[in-house]
Amino acid sequence: MTPFTRRAFILSAASLCLVPPALAAQKRVSTGADGVALQGYDTRAYWDDAMARKGSDTHQVDWNGVPWHFSTKAEAEIFAASPARFAPQFGGFCTRAMSFKKVVDGDPEVWRIFEGKLYLFAQPKGGKAFDKSATPMIAKAQAHWDSLG
Repeated sequence: MTPFTRRAFILSAASLCLVPPALAAQKRVSTGADGVALQGYDTRAYWDDAMARKGSDTHQVDWNGVPWHFSTKAEAEIFAASPARFAPQFGGFCTRAMSFKKVVDGDPEVWRIFEGKLYLFAQPKGGKAFDKSATPMIAKAQAHWDSLG
């Protein structure tokens, strides 16, 4: 192996180590296979109805690079006026997993509102752990989220 090809090989191999964090940083909103935020759930329903409810592409708002679905035109308009207020924390990724430095899609059916913010979890046990120690979990999750870029 010549010095040039050896150097190219080493640089290529080293750059592969950077791929997972770079991909995580690019995907700032959890989406379903169809590319819709929150797997198509209406993020406003958590506040209005205290329940998870599917939205419709009839009432869609594009925000943060992805479409968000809502159950009514009014819900879509409220979200569009203040999306950061109603969007889930950590892009809808699981808060508990994020606190363990992992990026895992949240399940829109497993959620909590705490201090006026929406948090999603991959599994019910994540929500139960959150109920016991929300503030420390949020702090750890926020630190990891911020490190993703």
